[in-house]
Amino acid sequence: MSDHSHHRHHRSHRKRGPIGEFFDRLTGKNRHRSHHRSEFPGINLPKDYDPVRWKEKSLSRKLPTQLEDMEKDELGEKPVENSPGKQYVQESQSVGRVPSRKKKSIFGSYDLYLKKRELRREEKYKEKLRKQHRRQSAEEFKKLNKGPSFWTKLMYPGEFIDEAEKEKKIPLLSQRSPFYRNMTIAVNSTLIFISTYILVYLFYWLTCMLVASFFGLDSILYYYDLKFNDHSPLWDRLNILMVTGIPPFFCLLLGLFLVQVVFKMKRFVGMQKLFILWTAFHLFNHFFGALPSGIVTDEGFGYVAAWLYMNTAFKFMFSLLSIFVLGLIGYHSAKSILETSDSLHRIKGDNRLSFMLYQTAIPWLVGTIVLLLARIPENFNYPYETLMLFSMAFLVFPPFFNEKVKPELNLLRIKKKRNINMGYLIMMALLLAFLTIMLRIGLHFIIEINISISPATS
Repeated sequence: MSDHSHHRHHRSHRKRGPIGEFFDRLTGKNRHRSHHRSEFPGINLPKDYDPVRWKEKSLSRKLPTQLEDMEKDELGEKPVENSPGKQYVQESQSVGRVPSRKKKSIFGSYDLYLKKRELRREEKYKEKLRKQHRRQSAEEFKKLNKGPSFWTKLMYPGEFIDEAEKEKKIPLLSQRSPFYRNMTIAVNSTLIFISTYILVYLFYWLTCMLVASFFGLDSILYYYDLKFNDHSPLWDRLNILMVTGIPPFFCLLLGLFLVQVVFKMKRFVGMQKLFILWTAFHLFNHFFGALPSGIVTDEGFGYVAAWLYMNTAFKFMFSLLSIFVLGLIGYHSAKSILETSDSLHRIKGDNRLSFMLYQTAIPWLVGTIVLLLARIPENFNYPYETLMLFSMAFLVFPPFFNEKVKPELNLLRIKKKRNINMGYLIMMALLLAFLTIMLRIGLHFIIEINISISPATS
């Protein structure tokens, strides 16, 4: 073999690319891969292919007996002798025809529907069992990991004693007793609540008396209300609006000043901040709480709405708006309430709820009862101030729902020892005595200002 023929032989056996293989298969050159040959007639046919002879050969081939009988049954024919012509006709008809599915009867469809419905019921029952099992597992997990109850958190916030410590008896009035610590918080806050209310009460009505004195109107301050001479001819629409409208606006301005300026001073901490906060609450209440109370009772701030000739719809609307603003102020005061704490531990996590309960809710309740007892028997004869004591609830309870605040404490200036503050106790006793004893007689207050301008005489 020459070198030329040798190279050509190796080139023919060399691996071809995918495009070359495609053209080789298309032209029939790739004869080595017989398993890729197509069974379609006309491609890779043998050289001695004769269509007539191949047709006769296929017709003369006899099928198995069982297969032949099955084909005849499907075609609806009786079994006859095999003949090449008939067999070819039957085979050609059976190949191009798809066997039809038998139509189900009504009863068969109904039985199938019942079975499917039973399966669906079984699946629903299984899903119900799974949900019940998951719910029971979740309840068991909660029981295993259940923390202290709501009342336990209130009475013992974050300080749960071990079994070994329970054996040690702690005195009830000891500094280590949770009951004593909570009691001191509630008592001190109650003292401040009563003291600040009396101070704001005096500020409100003394301002009213001062404004009235500029118009020459006499007034007497009692422990339950301020009385004027209603039959004086000096009364007119202007001085009625001034006398009843200026004191609430003064309370609003002073309350904003205390909250926005004084409360944020770093020199005030702990109970000092609590004193400022309770004072601001009472001042806000004597504006926003005085409007609905005055409209209901036709006293105090309610005279402004009456002498502005507001109809019932406007009075109702402004009353609801005032109550809403009170609640809004209380909700955003949660941070300020927490900043009155003297311990960082008491305002962490679950302890916040119990702290606000002892710092605001219980003092408001106890202080309101004490002030109502001090106003006997004139509570319901002059209900203007009585209703304002209850409208204070819209400032006290909304902070319980504000859980996202982050207070800032200045613990460097706070004394850790907790006791009932004797200074606030004495101040509360003196103010309460002044309210119930001195103002029971009545305080008469009038200012006369005479201004005259005349030409100088030589």
